Amino acid sequence: MCTTSTPEPVLQRLSEAGGLSWVQRQRLRDAHLPQGAPSSAALANLCAFRLDLRLQGLADILGARYSRYADDLVLSGPAHLRRAASRIEAWVGRIALDEGFALNHRKTRCLSAGRPQTVCHIVVNERPNLPRADFDRLKAILHRCVQDGPAAQNREGHADWRAHLQGRVAWAAQLNPQKALRLQRLLAQIVWPA
Repeated sequence: MCTTSTPEPVLQRLSEAGGLSWVQRQRLRDAHLPQGAPSSAALANLCAFRLDLRLQGLADILGARYSRYADDLVLSGPAHLRRAASRIEAWVGRIALDEGFALNHRKTRCLSAGRPQTVCHIVVNERPNLPRADFDRLKAILHRCVQDGPAAQNREGHADWRAHLQGRVAWAAQLNPQKALRLQRLLAQIVWPA
């Protein structure tokens, strides 16, 4: 019910544009799960259900907190966990393999409270927040939009620049409503062309 096969005209256009190898074309011709479908998150959660239960059990034993977003796994807790990081990584790796998954050890890291702890490009130290550089960049763009007009700041050519900025400010507000008030005030000051 959630699978699809790519229509031949689409495969033909992609091949002519040089965007597909023969193997990729064959795989897309067969029924597959499309990325980004509305059902993707629910299916991922179903696939990882036993993994989540087992890692939650490990977290409980360690006195830690376990969370997962898509394929990003996070164990957080007291400082003593840092000393056991390599053992914990091995335990998590074994559980993941048992459940049909594999860790990407290049992406595995152990972060202390003294530096920004990020998950899915969100700072999660004490409360969710945008990374400082992202917040400052967005604030600067909004400031320049107020000063010089919005069109001059749309350097990436977004079709609906206003909606793009509103979405970025809404995302910041969802993470940290208090801090995002500055961004919302700047957004409200922008004079948009009629």
